[in-house]
Order: sequence, then structure tokens, then C-alpha cells
Amino acid sequence: SVFNKGAPPPPHYFPSYIPEWTSQLDETSDSKSFDGGRKSKSPRPLEISIYSQLLDSNDNSFPTSICQLLSDMIDIGSDGKATNPFTSFHEIMQDLEEIKSQPNIFLHDNPNKSSGTTPSPPVFGRQYYGRTKELAQFMEVPNRLESTTTIDSLQFQHNRTSTEVIFVSGRAGSGKSRLLNKCSDFLSTQGWLVFSEKFNRGVEYQSQAILCYLFDKIVKKLIRMRVGDDQQDAEYSRRISKALSDSLDDSSLCSLAAYLPSIFELIDYNCKKQSAVEQANFSHWKLVFLLTQFMYVLLELDRPIMLVLDDLQWADASTINLVLGNILDSVSNSLYAHRILFVVLYRDNEVCDEHPLVAQLVRLRQSESVKIKEMPLSTFSKGDICSMIASELRLTTRIVAELGGIVHRKSSGNILFAVEVLNSMVRNSVIHFSLKLCRYQWDWDNISSLKTEENVASFIITTISTLQPKFLQTLRILSCFGYNIDVAILCLLDTSCIVPFGGIRNPLRYLVDIGIIEMAGSLVSFTHDLIQQHVYEGIALPQRQNLHFGIGVFLGSKTTFNAAATGPGIYSLEFGIDQMYISESKIDGDFIISERSLLSIATDHINCA
Repeated sequence: SVFNKGAPPPPHYFPSYIPEWTSQLDETSDSKSFDGGRKSKSPRPLEISIYSQLLDSNDNSFPTSICQLLSDMIDIGSDGKATNPFTSFHEIMQDLEEIKSQPNIFLHDNPNKSSGTTPSPPVFGRQYYGRTKELAQFMEVPNRLESTTTIDSLQFQHNRTSTEVIFVSGRAGSGKSRLLNKCSDFLSTQGWLVFSEKFNRGVEYQSQAILCYLFDKIVKKLIRMRVGDDQQDAEYSRRISKALSDSLDDSSLCSLAAYLPSIFELIDYNCKKQSAVEQANFSHWKLVFLLTQFMYVLLELDRPIMLVLDDLQWADASTINLVLGNILDSVSNSLYAHRILFVVLYRDNEVCDEHPLVAQLVRLRQSESVKIKEMPLSTFSKGDICSMIASELRLTTRIVAELGGIVHRKSSGNILFAVEVLNSMVRNSVIHFSLKLCRYQWDWDNISSLKTEENVASFIITTISTLQPKFLQTLRILSCFGYNIDVAILCLLDTSCIVPFGGIRNPLRYLVDIGIIEMAGSLVSFTHDLIQQHVYEGIALPQRQNLHFGIGVFLGSKTTFNAAATGPGIYSLEFGIDQMYISESKIDGDFIISERSLLSIATDHINCA
């Protein structure tokens, strides 16, 4: 109404005066900017702001963002009460575009608005933020691989496509894993089979076992597909099973089962268990041959596969050479090399020129049969951090820009550091929800005086040190297993005297709520490996040894249990996983762990002690 000169403003919504800048508008209304003025330091106390009038309308029909936008457009000038007045028409258009593009955030208000209760505090770091350009660069590769499936096989025999590898590098906290998870989630909905495994610092001797566990994940997925409701998945699994039986003889299958223990659940075949001497004599090249044959069988069928190797800089040289040398070179000779995508994530500041990963990268750059894409990730921009704050607080980027700038400066663009800074502001009520304004606001005085550590490591240590003993003990137990731990193991540990009194279910809920750990599938993971690293390194050596020894002895004592007693039903019931409220997470998969795997884990902990 203010912009239409022939129509007066409705008296119910607008004060008696018309803002001074409206007289500057001409008939074309194409001015690029206007002087909206700033909020008066001493507004007239009897005057009610337009924001409050709109917010308190009888039908409560205006979303908070619209109330904010109209107030910042109209309730300005020398006596205006707008909290964030616009300074140009460009800003208005930016707000409108942002509100229109994200209606779930800005137009669908929190249900707590009408009830007058405070919503649950936001937890930063759960969603994916920023990196739109990097997302597009990453997705170019799988999109290109998918397009090659339209080429017929005869043409392929003359023009084979190269095997593709994406190398994503960056410092700890740069968002490598988050970027990968975002792409993986999307590709999974497009028919891709995505499998990921993470290598751990300080346990290089486990590297080959971790790699084999990645391949065993593929087998377990095929088993679930066979018994699932999707007929296409079931048929695909049966075809894989038959192809493996036809491709490998009994001796090879028995040898492969020593490293992929789930294989006989897929093939329905039993053989005599190999002795320790037979396993010790298992040659490196035989393992290469068997894993390569396994990959050939998978690629001959029509499902694209993505294999992800996270933190590969912590694997030993033989494992790096096995996967990036032997297996990759063999797969690249396949007619169906376009059906697999390898993704390697590594910290570029933790490898030197002599590192085996760097040596393989140099070699692959010169390869004709392997095509690589290198994606170094820099720190997050101020705009990315502002977008994160805007999404979580349901406020437009314009309103949170100054807050985002402060967080960006304090965190130096490290997204993990920024998330921890923001979550600490929420915990300390520096950022809080105002029932009067129905929106989040922040205390500028406390933000200006907020002291943060010099780096993300110190900040994590400070944050963790404030936890209650039972939460800290739970974190320490989790850290002894590395970056993640299977829910099945937690179910067993929950019956031991190692965990805090009362069990670990409630501590896990709290740690998830504050964003330190997360749950997905059958795994409980730290939200970042830096957190796991500093929790683990913060345990005094004698206490760490005692923890490993206690875990190893307890798990080892369970290996005599009947396998039927460790089925998914009992684990699910004991842990109460169906009652866990995990935002944006889905708990699925089976909670079964084989006796062999349990014994291997127990042995590793005894060795660490």
C-alpha cells in the first residue's frame, strides 16, 4: 500500500506517519536505492512497531520472516523501530529471493510460534552448508560416467573409457567428509551403490583389514538386497551370487572368505576354515587377484559403484599401493571400467613428497588408463558461514551477516571451528530464542567479549573438558575404537562394567544432541575425526591402556556365545535403538557381528594395551 500512491495504508497495520523516503519514489519505481535511515537510539515508548503488529495479528497468518521484511521496509526513518532497516532495493530483492527459494525455512514457521513455547535450541553442523561450486565439480564425474552407459559395448571395445578417480584434499575441518556424504546421499537415490571406509591414525597395521572390511560391506549389502522387498535388488543379488560361483573355484572362494567372511552367506557354500598357517601363507598377489575378480563380477552387471577411501594418508604403504596401484590398474583394463568411481579423501598438510599416496598420485597423473580429478578444498567463505547461520536460525542472510562475519573471523573459515563456536554460543545463551519477537537473537556485548582458543584443537579440548564425567567417559570409550564403532559392539559393552553407571544410552543421546557424535546406519561416529583424536590423546596413558585391556578382555569373553544369541532382534531390543531420536538420521541395517570379527577387535584392543 505504501508503494501505491493512490491507496492509503491500512491503519491497523501502519503508524500514522508515512516514512520520509517514500516521497522519493517516482512513478516508474525503478530506483536502485534509498536512504532508509537507521533505528533511533531512543524510539518513542508509546509507539508499537509494525513488526509487533504484524506478529500479533488476530489470525497469526504472517510468517516471522515476512513480518521482519515488511517492518524493515516500512518502519524506518528517524522514529522507526525496524531492527535491521534495508539500505537499498537490491537488499529487498535479495531477501525476497532467499525467502522464495527456501520456503521450508522462511515461510513455514516453527509450530512453537503459535503455542508460545521456546523451540529446541539449534545444533549447528548437522546439515550441509555451502560448497555449491565444489558440489557441481564433483557431480560432473558421476554424471559423465552415467552418460557413457548409453554407448553400446561394440563401440566400447574400440574406445574404452578410463577408470575415474576423484582426489579430495584439504586440512582437517575443511569439510571433505561432509561434501562426500552430500554427494553419496544423492547418488544413492539415483541407483548408485556407495561404499565408504575410513582409515585411522596410529593403527597403520590395520589398513589391509580396513580395506577388506570395505569389500565385505559390499557383500553384506548384497545379502540384504537378496532378502529385501525390492525384486530388482533381489534379482541383482542373485545374479552376483551366480557369477561369483562361476568365476571362482572352491579353493579361491575359501581363500576369499578368510578376508570377506560374509561371502558364504551370499553364495550358500561352506568350506573348511583355513588354519593360521594357511592364512599366513596367503600371498599378496593372490589377494590382488581375488579382489580384482570380485570387482570384475560386480562391474559386469549394470549397477554403478562408488568406493570411498577416507583419510587414506593414514593407511600403510602396502595398502595404498594395493588399491591405487594393483586393483585400480586391473579394473581400468575392464570393459566396464566406467561403472566404478574411486574417491580418495586425504589431508594435504599431512603428506610429504615421499609419502606413498603422493607417489601414487604423481603416477596416476601420467596414466592413460586412469583419469583423475583433483579437488583441493580451501576454508569456508564468510558467505558460506552466513548461509549456515541463516538456515539454522531461520533468518535471512542479511540479518545474520554481521554475526557471520564475527564467526568467520574467529574461526578463520574452518567449518569445524565455526560450528563449535556457534554451538558454544547456543549453550551459553549468547544466541537465544525471544518469545516476544518469535525469532532468535544474540547478545552483542557477550559476542564482542567472547574468548575463543587460538585453534580448533584447543577449542575442542576446552569444550570437552566441561562435560559431566559420565559423558566424558562415554566419549573416551568410543574414542578407543577410532572414528566410528558398530552398534553391535556398543550393545555388548552396555552390559559391562566398563561403561558409566546406568549404561551409555542416555549419554549417547546427549552427545548426539550437542553435535559431538552422530548415528547413521549401524554405526556411531564422531562428527569429526579431530574430536576423536583429541578425546583419545587426552586420556592419560595408564588409563588408556586399562580401557583397551578391559574392552579387549570383555569382548574376547563374548566370542564363545552362540551366533543365534546375537541376532538383530536382541541387539535392537537391548539398545532400544527404535526409541532413539536422531535428527536427520536413519538407523537401519543389521546389528550382527561375526565371532571372527569380534575376536579380531578384541585382539586389537589387547595389543593396544
